Amino acid sequence: MALHHAQSGEVVNVLTHSELSAVQSQAIVSTPDLEVMRLCMPEGKQLPPHAVAGAITLLCLQGTVDVHAHGTWHTMQVNDHLYLQGHAEHALRALSDAVVLVNIQRRPET
Repeated sequence: MALHHAQSGEVVNVLTHSELSAVQSQAIVSTPDLEVMRLCMPEGKQLPPHAVAGAITLLCLQGTVDVHAHGTWHTMQVNDHLYLQGHAEHALRALSDAVVLVNIQRRPET
C-alpha cells in the first residue's frame, strides 16, 4: 500500500495526542519542490552528519533534540524552530523521545 501524501489544500494533523505512543516517522508532503516529514526519534537515537541541497527547517513538536550545525550543538525543545541553509551539514540526537517536523526545499532558489 502506498503512503498517502497530503494534497494541495488538505489539512493534516501532524501530532494527535491520542496517538502519541504509536506515532511514527512519515512523509506528509512529497512533491518535486518540497518534502515535509514527521521525524520520530526515540531517546538516544542519532542521525549521522548529512546535508541536502535545499534549505531545511526543523520544528520540535515533542521532546528534546540536539542538532549539530555550524560547528555547535543547538538544543531544541517543544515549539523551537531552526533554519538551516542549503548544503549545511547537520546531525541530530534525541535527548528524550522526540517528534520533529522537517521541511526540505528540494530545489534551492536560483
